[in-house]
Amino acid sequence: MRDEVDKRANFFILGAPKCGTTSLAQWLSENPAVYVSPVKEPHFFSTDLGNRNVKSRQEYERLFSEVRPSHIAVGEASTWYLYSRDALANILAYNPDAKFIIMSRDPVEMAISLHHHNLRKMNEDEPDFMRAWELQPARQTGKSIPPKCKEAAFLQYLAACSLGEQVGRLLGRVEPSRILHISLESMQENPRQEYLRVLGFLGVPDDGRQSFPVANQARGRRSLALQAMIRLGVRLKRSIGLHRGWGLARFNEREQEKTEMPEADKKRIAGAFEADLALLHSHLERLRPSSTASLKP
Repeated sequence: MRDEVDKRANFFILGAPKCGTTSLAQWLSENPAVYVSPVKEPHFFSTDLGNRNVKSRQEYERLFSEVRPSHIAVGEASTWYLYSRDALANILAYNPDAKFIIMSRDPVEMAISLHHHNLRKMNEDEPDFMRAWELQPARQTGKSIPPKCKEAAFLQYLAACSLGEQVGRLLGRVEPSRILHISLESMQENPRQEYLRVLGFLGVPDDGRQSFPVANQARGRRSLALQAMIRLGVRLKRSIGLHRGWGLARFNEREQEKTEMPEADKKRIAGAFEADLALLHSHLERLRPSSTASLKP
């Protein structure tokens, strides 16, 4: 039997990857009227993907054991839920009244950032983005998959960053009033304004927050061997129900140098996203007027 307090998550930051979800989740977690899962990206509901950090209903519900009556909004952020074919149906079965936050950014920049992220997490072993882009067809057939990759779908940069089709699936199941869109660009330009929009969407009062630090900035790794040990340690900790951060992970990080892509390559990648970006913009027009700002096809 449940406590009187409904401890189910009632909002989900669905993604997309590398679009500012970590920063937003962090800001919300520090609002006294909001409870955010202490484990970012449990991915419990994406049963079709291989990156589920939390696999049992009991373990998932333990993430929300500290929810109190003062928490108006209760949620989590799992950036591959939007991509997943299973997650939305599973979430709606769990809480039919849930609200959803989707985040976006320029798809070319998103794909490049996802490639950097995959390298750091050892899902990717091709350091050159354009060569990784060319490998997509082969990898779709199961070839050239890095041995430590958790999920081959992470290497499909075009599909992962094509949000038009993904948002279309969401709109096919959820009414627009329960969806809020935030672009990374708008969040960078005016973080307090976008933060207030999120609070309004969740029905949470303003806590007066004025500081908006960026979380999860692009970083590289110092040692491949140490990163492999860290991944093993994280899996062992989660297997016994521990979810606190792993200190060595920070030690193994270094500043990620930003590499400039040749203009010709940028145009080529942008062309691949052109149709989907137009589709995304048309979907966002269906959302509440305040949630369609700052994205142009």
